Amino acid sequence: MTVLLYHVPRTELHDTGSIEYEVERNFETEESSTALADHTRRFLPGLTTLNAADEDWAARLDGRRVLNYTYAFGLLETSVRPTLRLEAAGADYLGARPAGLYLSANKPHVSDLMSSLGFSCPRHRIVCGPLSSRAAERISGQLEPAEYLVLKPAYEESSIGLSLVPNEPEAVRSAVDGLRRRLPCVAMLQEYVDGLDVTVPVIGRSAPRCLPAVVLERDTAEPGPAVLDAATKATKAAVRYASTADWDAQLKAVIHAMAFAATGAAGLRDYSRLDCRVTPAGRCFFLEINANPQLGLDKASFAVSAGVLGREVGEVVRAIVRDTAAALPGTVRP
Repeated sequence: MTVLLYHVPRTELHDTGSIEYEVERNFETEESSTALADHTRRFLPGLTTLNAADEDWAARLDGRRVLNYTYAFGLLETSVRPTLRLEAAGADYLGARPAGLYLSANKPHVSDLMSSLGFSCPRHRIVCGPLSSRAAERISGQLEPAEYLVLKPAYEESSIGLSLVPNEPEAVRSAVDGLRRRLPCVAMLQEYVDGLDVTVPVIGRSAPRCLPAVVLERDTAEPGPAVLDAATKATKAAVRYASTADWDAQLKAVIHAMAFAATGAAGLRDYSRLDCRVTPAGRCFFLEINANPQLGLDKASFAVSAGVLGREVGEVVRAIVRDTAAALPGTVRP
C-alpha cells in the first residue's frame, strides 16, 4: 500500500507582489492533488493520500510506503521538513533524501559540479549581502559580454525570486537589493543564455531512465530575452511543452547524458527533472536539476514527456513506485 504525501498549505494568499504570494502560487491545490491521486489509482489501486499540512500526517502513515510529493513548491527552509521527518522516522519513502534536496537546491555548487564533468554551464557570480556600486560594476564586467543576467536566490527551487536584469551596474545593484528586500538570501547572478528551455524527467532507483526530452514553447513569439519565472512555471500560462522527437539525435544524447549526470551529481533518486537551455547553434547549457518535481496532469513536463511515449502520468508514477522504469518502452538509459 502506497501513500501519496502531498502538501497544500492551509493558509490564505498574501498580498500580490510579496515573496509569500509567489511561493504560495507554486503549490498544488486540493483539486489538482485529488485529480492526480484519482488518476494514479487506475494504475496503483489502493493508493491513499495525506496532506503534510495536517499536523498528524506522520502518525497516520501506519508504516505504509510513501511517495513523497512535498518538496518542490515552497521555500527550502520549510519544504524540506516533511522529508526530514520521514528520514528521522526511518520511513520507507520514494523521492530524494535530505542530502539530495539540499545539494540540488545549491545551484552554484551543482553548476560547478556539472562544469567539472565537462558540461556547459552559464558563468555565474555569488552575492552575499547588499551590493555596492563598485561591486556591481565589477560583477557586471566579469560577466560581459552577456547583455542580460538572470538573478535568483542561490539556494531555492521553483524559480522563486527569479528575474531578468540588464547587465548594467546600476540595474544589477538595484535588482539585487530588490530581491533581498523581498527575500533576504544569498543571490546568484548568472549570464543569460539565449535559446530554448528543455526539460528531461528522470525516473527510477535501481536502473534510472530518462523520459523523452521536451521543449518549452510559447503561444506567441515575443522578441527579446525571456526566462521562465515562478508565475509562468506554476500556471504554464501562454506556454506549453512539446516533443523533441524530430531533433538531432546527437543533441538529444547530450541532453539525456546531462540529465543522468546531474541526477547522480546531486544524489537524487526515484524522480527528478533536468532543466537546460539549447542555443540556436545547438549547444546545451545546464541550468538546474530539480528534486521531487511536479507530477501534475495535462501541461506539466512529466505528462507531456509520458505522452510522447504514448503513456499516462499514472503509468510513470507506477514505474517510480515499483522501480520498473527500465521496463517502460521508449525510455533512455545512461
